[in-house]
Amino acid sequence: MIMTPVLNDRRIAIIDDDKNLAELTAWEVEEAGYEPFLLDNKHFLKVNDLVSVIRENSQGAVCDHRLMNSGFANFYGAELVANLYDLKFPSLLITQFTQMDTAFSIRKWRHKIPVLLSRDEANASSIAKGIEDCTLELSGKVPSTRKPRRTIVRIANIDEESNERVIDAFIPSWNPYTAVRFPASLIPENIRVALKPNMRLFAHVNTGAEKADDLYFEKFELAPEPDEDDGLA
Repeated sequence: MIMTPVLNDRRIAIIDDDKNLAELTAWEVEEAGYEPFLLDNKHFLKVNDLVSVIRENSQGAVCDHRLMNSGFANFYGAELVANLYDLKFPSLLITQFTQMDTAFSIRKWRHKIPVLLSRDEANASSIAKGIEDCTLELSGKVPSTRKPRRTIVRIANIDEESNERVIDAFIPSWNPYTAVRFPASLIPENIRVALKPNMRLFAHVNTGAEKADDLYFEKFELAPEPDEDDGLA
């Protein structure tokens, strides 16, 4: 059985392809009371290779999202954090491109990212709290803002981003007036091929989330045609 690591020597790996930003994050990690572990400049083709290095040298991680620009890795930080989540290894994700990344490249793995910080939020206080919150979720203490609930998702628009299909949809039980974008790949293929505007689906969504950036989507199913008397049409 995989156990949640205890931060005995409090060493936190810093994963960032920008050396200057890595050093800045390391300073904040140190201010938070942890020992930063900076990786040497390497190139990781497979996410599992980087996961192994992190686990061998630290008890937690702070990861930047865009790791491919300088050739540091062939994958996003969100995928890395999701893999660490499966191993019950506390990890935070940071992005400088919140509006551009959260709706697509981060949303793919958002259900396994307990803590997402914009770059300007990533200070000693938020990092310390983030590690604590992540560790609590991994131990089974999931906050209400992260708990999924089966709910209606109404397709508003189907578009394309980075050569992949994306969906703009409304989640009435979260906010009936704000559309949220997510990758079409989250929906099973047998449903995806028939998608069209105004189609309704069931999905498990953390409708307690305060911000659209924090929403995640899982377990899509076809929903019945709306009944004019059910208040959901």
